[in-house]
Amino acid sequence: MCGREHGSGGTDSSVLLKMNTETEKRTKFAVGHFLTKKPDDPQSFAELAKRYASRLREVYFAWPGLLNGRPTGLRKENEEERIISDLQCCREHGMKLDLLANATCYGEKACTADQRHQLTGIVERLASAGLYPEIVTTTSPYIAKLFKVEFPDIEIRASVSMRLRNTLAFEYLAPLFDSYYICRDVQRDLPTFRGMAAWCRDHGKKLCMLVNSGCVRNCPWQVFHETLHAHDFYGALPEMYAQGLDFICRTVFKSGHPADFLRCSWIRPEDVHVFEPELESIKLSTRQVRYPFEIVEAYLSGTYDGNLLRLMDPYPGAFFRPYRIDNKSFPSDWVTGGIAAKCAENCTHCGKCEEILRNTLKYDVDYDVRASSLSFTNNTYLKAPERKPSGQLELSPGFK
Repeated sequence: MCGREHGSGGTDSSVLLKMNTETEKRTKFAVGHFLTKKPDDPQSFAELAKRYASRLREVYFAWPGLLNGRPTGLRKENEEERIISDLQCCREHGMKLDLLANATCYGEKACTADQRHQLTGIVERLASAGLYPEIVTTTSPYIAKLFKVEFPDIEIRASVSMRLRNTLAFEYLAPLFDSYYICRDVQRDLPTFRGMAAWCRDHGKKLCMLVNSGCVRNCPWQVFHETLHAHDFYGALPEMYAQGLDFICRTVFKSGHPADFLRCSWIRPEDVHVFEPELESIKLSTRQVRYPFEIVEAYLSGTYDGNLLRLMDPYPGAFFRPYRIDNKSFPSDWVTGGIAAKCAENCTHCGKCEEILRNTLKYDVDYDVRASSLSFTNNTYLKAPERKPSGQLELSPGFK
């Protein structure tokens, strides 16, 4: 719980809560729940909720034992109780609750009575704690139909992992889904985005967007990677690496191709306003990131004077050291001018991204110090990277 203390002669915290909720503008941002090893960690979700909940619209969360879009890892002590406590804090601040049932694969449990009983049991458990969810996000048409029948008052949202690229996909899902995450690969293309948003308005649906994905755009490994996530199947990694395989994002960035980061699907904090009027929810990926507080602060404020890599999930910064991407060095028309839009759909390597990279890729003297810090980066430590006579960036052996 958020905690309510009644100091002698002070203002009741419930009154302060109401005052804060009324004075701070609630945004459309959704934040992902996470658990630290210790409940009293100063970087725990409970602390994040206390600081930002009144300015956030939604919290999306996984429930122990239910496969979702991320590996669950080792179970933590008092896991359910801690999740409930965090969600109660969010609920007290007026945030909507979004239950995740968004695994790419449910294996032999998919579309079975066991899965139905598991899901109805979870909703009943949440309801008993006063946490009946407003939303369920799923990749499964079976789960969508189950909620339509059993819990018709819960909004059913199509996961970003369904990769919905056009209005025809929306049309096919319309009988079961109330809202949709737009496919990351097309969301920067403003005509496509606006066309999909218009369809949602015309058909009584809602559009959502994930804005800080560090995944490469149009990744053909996505289903494979997300299936490993769904089943915690990381015992496969030693064999994969033994065979000389690695995920595409790691391969690209380790090979010294930083321009591919510019071709990804992320939206800078300064550019969210271009998309926000058309969106129901703006998802911040914070469930398994290095700098959750920094991500939330940057997007809530709409500006960020630091290393853009630090806002991404997954975090690619280790492959860029000792370089960083200076967020404030992007051109003002990065989104509206079309540079960030369709190029990565059928990239011809025309040199536009490389030209922007010359202004945004900076050498960072103290990257080791700041890598362990949660504070924003100080631009006094930036200097231009060295270049070969040909104009090619001279990347360090560590980058390659």
